[in-house]
Formats: sequence, structure tokens, C-alpha cells
Amino acid sequence: MMTFLLALFGACLLQTAIVPRLAIGGIQPDLFLILLFGLSLSVEPELAAAAGFLIGLYQDSLSGAPLGLNAFALSPIGFLVSGLSQQVKTTQPVWRFALLCVAGLLSGLITLLLLRFFHSPRPLASALLWTALPSALYTGMLGTGLLGVLKPNTNKGLT
Repeated sequence: MMTFLLALFGACLLQTAIVPRLAIGGIQPDLFLILLFGLSLSVEPELAAAAGFLIGLYQDSLSGAPLGLNAFALSPIGFLVSGLSQQVKTTQPVWRFALLCVAGLLSGLITLLLLRFFHSPRPLASALLWTALPSALYTGMLGTGLLGVLKPNTNKGLT
């Protein structure tokens, strides 16, 4: 539990201090999603969903986003990544990248649909194409590299 809290605090510091300098055309990677992804590779789906909720709630409390927006988006992502990691060879970088990109796209889609439900004026198609997709690709590339260096425990997936 202490490791999780330190990782969450570290992700927060890096997301606010370093990641804005890494932005390309205003697109930034999501370190909170990378943290959830790495954690989901080594825990059961229920625990990954709970971690996704806590990470999202922490992210919401610091970002000024509506409280619960990211918590609602990251919970099913944690559950799905944990479940899919049992079916996919997540030790191989190409599969890790693909799964992380799908998780990023799903996170963006859920967030955009929730904002649209609450009458956000931004068109869904352009937001997906120009914001969610580039962010998912950037998060996928950075996350694959980080997780490759850190080598998270992936014992529950296929080898």
C-alpha cells in the first residue's frame, strides 16, 4: 500500500512538473494511466478497478476536473486491462503498447462521452481525432518505454 501511495505521489509530481515540458502540440502523456496500467498487469481485475477509481479520484481532486470524471473513466480501464493481460502477452512491448493505446483511447472516449452528457460544446469526433488519439499514442509510447525499464510484475499474464 505504501508503494502504491508513493508511486501515486511520484506520478503526480512528474505529471505537474515534467510532463508539461514534454508536450508536443499541446498533447501530453497521462502518467496516471501509465501507473494504473502497470499496476493492472500484476493484480486481479477487482483490485485494479478499485485502484483505477482511487487514482482517478486523486487526479480529479488535483486537476479541477469534475470530481469523479477520471475516477469513473479509470475504474473500468483498470478492470479491463487486468482481465485482458491474462489473455495477451503483455511481456512483449508491441502488445503492451497496443493495450496501453487502447486503454488511452477508451479513457479519452469515456471522458468525452461524460462531458458530452453534461453538455460540453466540443464535437465528439474532432475531440477524439485531435486530442484523445494523439494522447493515447503518446501515452502508449512513453508508457511502453517506462514499463520496459521498470519491468513490472506480469506473472499473472501469459509469458
